[in-house]
Amino acid sequence: MRRIIVLSFILSVNLYFCQSTVLYNLHNKTLTSNAINKIGVTDLNNNDYVGSPFLENNFSPSIIEGENGQHLLRYNIYNDEIILQKDDNYFKIPKNSNLDYFIINNKYKVRLVNDTYYIQTSSEKNKFVILKKENIKFTQGKISENGYGQNTSSKFTKQKADYFLYNLESKKLIPFKKEDFKSVFVAKENEINQFFKTSRLKIDDDYNEFLKIVSN
Repeated sequence: MRRIIVLSFILSVNLYFCQSTVLYNLHNKTLTSNAINKIGVTDLNNNDYVGSPFLENNFSPSIIEGENGQHLLRYNIYNDEIILQKDDNYFKIPKNSNLDYFIINNKYKVRLVNDTYYIQTSSEKNKFVILKKENIKFTQGKISENGYGQNTSSKFTKQKADYFLYNLESKKLIPFKKEDFKSVFVAKENEINQFFKTSRLKIDDDYNEFLKIVSN
């Protein structure tokens, strides 16, 4: 009986530390410090650019899967990094921390899949969700070489996002392409053809409609 109690205690302690990897590493100063700056581009300060590399500009109260409480997080889309603010310090959350997702500002569910962050745009249906990979382009500013030209600011420009169907059980990520879907869902070829023929595929809700096919 004593051995069972001791074993249960050891398992519970191991589970606690597995679930609290981020905070454990933070308290032990092993999280990666964002040594360059909060932007993610060398020699670029907060006000030296147009546009934004972030999902949201401010650090927002957020939930880390497996952790208690809320934490100030900001997702840098351009650098594909989630930064944690602790007092006046900033830390990059390692992608090898075995975390599945973050809920940022109670609005965005950001999932880590194959060392890349994706934004979940749908609710779960039949173990599937729709994920979106935001893309941002950075253009370096230029300083005029003479007194006649104008300086141009560095800028971040939002590009077209890429969408995927994600299987929560198998962890398989399927590009949002007709032929890829037809090879996976062979019995639903006609429905898939009709979907791509009639759907606009411009906003999140357009892509989320595809879940009706795989959930039937």
